[in-house]
Amino acid sequence: MNPSNPYESPAVVIAETRLPLERDVPEEISRPITHGWVAACVSCVMTLLVTLIALFGDSAGNTDAAWNFVDVALIAGLAFGIYKRSRTAATIMLAYFVLSKVLIMINTGMPSGLVLGLLFTIFYFRAMTATFRYHRFLREWKRNPPAPKRSLSEDPLFAPKSSDA
Repeated sequence: MNPSNPYESPAVVIAETRLPLERDVPEEISRPITHGWVAACVSCVMTLLVTLIALFGDSAGNTDAAWNFVDVALIAGLAFGIYKRSRTAATIMLAYFVLSKVLIMINTGMPSGLVLGLLFTIFYFRAMTATFRYHRFLREWKRNPPAPKRSLSEDPLFAPKSSDA
């Protein structure tokens, strides 16, 4: 408080709010996101292997298989987006995967890879919902950050008393 103006509000140092560290994010939010980008990486590697086998296998010279590299690049980019906790990437990955499985089933006429597709769909759905929960967690963290932890010696209730008697 300034002694010249008794009505002036006191100067208070406002601590800069920090974003939560990785250890501050609850496990029920971070674990499905991790499972989602790992599942996307597995899907990317599987698609890459199938593309390479189709390109250099029995039907060498099949240029249609080369278009699958676009699919591989898209899945890799979406996996990185899920790793970075992007809601958009997680939602697009889920929609893209489900749409591609439906189109494959329509083209082949049989439900091939249904169990594995359902497993990946569950991982992508849980990752998508977890990214939304993560961003809600961030918004709440910024709105109401936790108090900084102090040691007991800094706390006025537990500070050692001086013996002025």
